[in-house]
Parts: sequence; structure tokens; C-alpha cells
Amino acid sequence: MVLFVRYVLLVPGPPERNPDTGCPETGPSALTAIMIDATDRIGAISRADVLARLEEYVAASREDEMVLGFEARPVGEEIDEPLLTVCHPGDPEKASEWTQNPRLIRRRLEERFRQPLEALFRDLLGRDEAPTSPLMESVQSVAVAFLGREEYVDIPKRLILVSDLMQHSEYLSFFRQPVDYDAFARSRGADALGTDLRGTTVDILFVQREAHRRLRSTRGLAEFWGRWIEDQGGVVGPVFSVDGMN
Repeated sequence: MVLFVRYVLLVPGPPERNPDTGCPETGPSALTAIMIDATDRIGAISRADVLARLEEYVAASREDEMVLGFEARPVGEEIDEPLLTVCHPGDPEKASEWTQNPRLIRRRLEERFRQPLEALFRDLLGRDEAPTSPLMESVQSVAVAFLGREEYVDIPKRLILVSDLMQHSEYLSFFRQPVDYDAFARSRGADALGTDLRGTTVDILFVQREAHRRLRSTRGLAEFWGRWIEDQGGVVGPVFSVDGMN
């Protein structure tokens, strides 16, 4: 009995958590920012595929990982706050009956982590179209406000971009200009759209559109974004083609 009491006293208890986000007060173990570009309509088949892939990311998140949800914003609307911030509460199957509460962790995992994220994803994927698609500007805002914070410099960071990659704003528009990274890199737009993605891996869920037909190939579009990400100091992760044509 004495040994058991000593064991319980020595094993650390669960961390103090923010009541709104469920994140530990000591900070997250990792950060995943999910940006959904719904500036153009996303059809039912593509929505279903995106939801399934995002659910896989959520299911694979680690204990105390912070997941932030964002929407690509029209020009002039900076991203100051995420639409949702939640942290993974841990694996209830691995929680100790003596020093933790597996049932509470299981409820938090479902009600305060998975369900809010799924509701946000469904909402964003059903949004109305916008007149511009300032994808790079939106990435800039997220990088400045969140990914580049000093307190997150030593943890793994990932940005998941759900988009057709058709940048369309003042500084760069693939509806007006060719997909030519070398020409873009020499333009004033490259400086205006530059940001800091050091320490961040960027995955892309590539939404296919009829608008891509005006391009010689979507491979060139993906390569353009890959070079831009690398020039901002980021790491290019996988590019997944989303099912369906939009």
C-alpha cells in the first residue's frame, strides 16, 4: 500500500489546460494549421474527399497537438485569429486509471476536438464564392500571426492548404499571367507576397477545376507553389489530388 501511494504521488498528473481550447498551459506539442480556400465553389464529390482526408489528419494528430482552422480571406481582410483552435487531449486507451481519467479524455476527444473540427470543415467547404483568391496573402497572414511565433519555434509545424492553387489578386493572378515562377520571382509581387515559413511543412490537397484547362499543365502549377514554399524557407510536403472536377 505504501509503495502504491508513493507511485501515485510520483507520477505526474495531467497538465493544466485552457478551458476554451483544451491546450496545455505549457504550450502545444505540435501545431497544424488547416487553411481551406473556398473562394470558388467546391462540389459534393470533392467536399467528401477533402473531408475524408482532413479526418485522417485529425486522427493522426498527437497528444497536445494544436489544430487551427482558417479560411482563405478576400483581399483586404487579414487573418487575425483562427476560426477554431483546439488541442488533442490524448489517447484514452493509454491513459492511466489512477492518475488520469480515460472516460473524460474520450469525451473531450470526441466532443471538443473531432466534432468541432468536422463541423468547421463542413461549414467552410460550403461557403459562397469570393471575387478574389488571395492564397499567398492568406498564407502570409497565418505565418506572421501564428506559425512564426517565438513560442512555436521548436515544435513541429504543418500547414495544410486545401485549394485549387489559382492565386488571383493584385500582385499575381493566374487568370491574367502565365504560371512562370522565374518571371514572378523577378517581379515586385515576389517581395510583396514573401513570408517566413521556416520550420513549417506544407501539404496540399489540390482541388481540380475547369479553370485549370487554360493552363498547359497542373504539374507546372504545383511546381510553382513548391518553389514558392521553398523560397519562403518551408518544406514541401505531399500534394494530394482531390477527387472530382469543380
